[in-house]
Amino acid sequence: KFKHEWRTREEIEQSDEFHRDLHRAASYVKALLPPPSREGPIRAEWLYQPSARLGGDAFGYGRLNEDQFVCYLVDVAGHGAGAAMHAVAIMNQLRQRSLPNTDMAQPEMVLSTLNELFQMEDHAGLYFTIWYGVYNARTRQLDFASGGHHPAYIVPADRCEAIPLRTRNVVIGAMPAMDFRQDSIVMPAGASCYLFSDGVFEIIDKDGAQWAVDDFVKVILEPTIEGQSEPQRLFEAVRECALSKTFDDDFSIVVVHFD
Repeated sequence: KFKHEWRTREEIEQSDEFHRDLHRAASYVKALLPPPSREGPIRAEWLYQPSARLGGDAFGYGRLNEDQFVCYLVDVAGHGAGAAMHAVAIMNQLRQRSLPNTDMAQPEMVLSTLNELFQMEDHAGLYFTIWYGVYNARTRQLDFASGGHHPAYIVPADRCEAIPLRTRNVVIGAMPAMDFRQDSIVMPAGASCYLFSDGVFEIIDKDGAQWAVDDFVKVILEPTIEGQSEPQRLFEAVRECALSKTFDDDFSIVVVHFD
């Protein structure tokens, strides 16, 4: 079946410019992402695959101090360069540890400050979800909080289960002066933390079924593949299951391994 459309040269040029803007926005986001960390007792690797429409995914990780390691993922609602640039603004605040009057090692404080700084009425109606965690290498305790985001998952070394990590907080930017809660877990030796956006699991599979997060967790628990990064394994597995080879949303996943 063929579809024929007449477009003026001006419309074609506007469309081309729009796609160039999306490409520039995706390149800018990628430039701010941290390099993979493949050595040491805490190792992190990731995969970021922008969709054709470009969403508002951003993530980061690194040391807060000698003992503490932070990791987070932001998912701005909506698509396009606006959502991507909003994610960049949020990520820059987190990367620079520049939130005012905030202990960056306290996830509930971080979410509370972000909520005040990024109220949707002041930011073109944009809001976002976030998962934010701080690991203490001395005590092996991971403090975490999520704002409207699905869980991150801890997978022990024997890969027998995926432990969901989530706190019931509202999305960031929807309502001012909200109280946020955090929780904690002691990290088992050799465990990994899987942190991802909803674009990773919101697919239609080849049987026509709509996936939910539990479908993706089953893929997480499948055996690792020697010589292939864990994010790449998951990306290939989801793409193999998906009806379409192009994703409607950004595919963003971070896997952090703790010896």
